[in-house]
Amino acid sequence: MSSQTTVRNGAVTLPVTRSGAGPALVFINGAGATQAAWKQVVAELHGFETITFDPRGHGKASTATSYKVADFESDMRAVLTSLAVRRPILIGWSLGADLALEYAATHPGEVAGLVLLDGAAPIQQSLIEDPKKIRESFNSLGTKFAMLLVRMTAHGYAMPGKAFADLTIEVDQRRQKLLDTYRGLDCPVTMLLATNTAHGNDAQSAKVNRTWREGGEVLQAAVPSIEVHWLEGDHKLPFTHPGEIARAIEALAAKVQPAE
Repeated sequence: MSSQTTVRNGAVTLPVTRSGAGPALVFINGAGATQAAWKQVVAELHGFETITFDPRGHGKASTATSYKVADFESDMRAVLTSLAVRRPILIGWSLGADLALEYAATHPGEVAGLVLLDGAAPIQQSLIEDPKKIRESFNSLGTKFAMLLVRMTAHGYAMPGKAFADLTIEVDQRRQKLLDTYRGLDCPVTMLLATNTAHGNDAQSAKVNRTWREGGEVLQAAVPSIEVHWLEGDHKLPFTHPGEIARAIEALAAKVQPAE
């Protein structure tokens, strides 16, 4: 059985879904994705309370005037605080991985563990060749039309193109400064990275995939206690590898709360 509720964060209303019973697992979406992305992963898990939610401008959440990383962090904090979630395991995908990492780093003792999916890699160089081109691509007529179609679906998002572009650039910049954040964590971490996070055969995609893998390798070398694994495929891991993700969550949970 699952229950639906809403959490307020200032002027923003955030829809939340809770199901199951047991240690708490909180799932944090990537930008442009909604809590529906976790459906297959949640179905693979038993013996846990699972919590999913939509942040501002996504799914059935209300829109907002600001979509910076700090705003999405604020939405996540509001959910955890309002629901009084005690020492959850945070599972974040893409942007959600970065949000989970930041929360654990700034709330010592409050997170039992992290499972990070194809996000929050401590890259050593930017994945974005030209920020101007990123902004132009999100402002093109084709992109605007595609985003309009997405907004018309039940699980779409309503972030303006400029906000999406600015968020992408901000996240890229933050990822180049993450190693010290990982070194300061007080909870176990499992990271699952896609072998081909950028789906394409062009030179830029190859550069992104190489830089992404190097980020995982740098993290593994710098903080050996963190488990880093690669899954064959592209960025859509919750849809393509739900079983592997569920097993990684269970393995980390067993370390945090070993069977009696």
